[in-house]
Amino acid sequence: MARVRTVGPEARLRLKKIGKGYQERQPYREAIGALAGEQHIELDPEGGETLRKLKLMVRRAAREVGKEIDYGVTEQDSLLVWIAQPRARRRRTRVSA
Repeated sequence: MARVRTVGPEARLRLKKIGKGYQERQPYREAIGALAGEQHIELDPEGGETLRKLKLMVRRAAREVGKEIDYGVTEQDSLLVWIAQPRARRRRTRVSA
C-alpha cells in the first residue's frame, strides 16, 4: 500500500515539469502572499509587457496563493494591486404570486 503524508505548498517545487508561466509568476505570488490589510503593490510593465498581461499574471498568482485581490490602473499606466474586501452577498427572496 502507498504511504500517504500531508505536505505544504512548497512540495510543488519538486514537480518534474513546472510550466514556464508558473515560474514567471513566482515574484507575483511572493508579493501577493506578503500583502496584508491596507497594503498595496504597484507594478510597472517592462519591455514587451502589457497591462493586460500583468493583470492576467497577477490574477493567476493570487489564485495560486489563495487570496482574493482587486486591482486598478493608475494615471501613470502602472497596475495597483490590493487585497479585496469581502463582498456582501445579496440574498434574493421569492416573490409569491
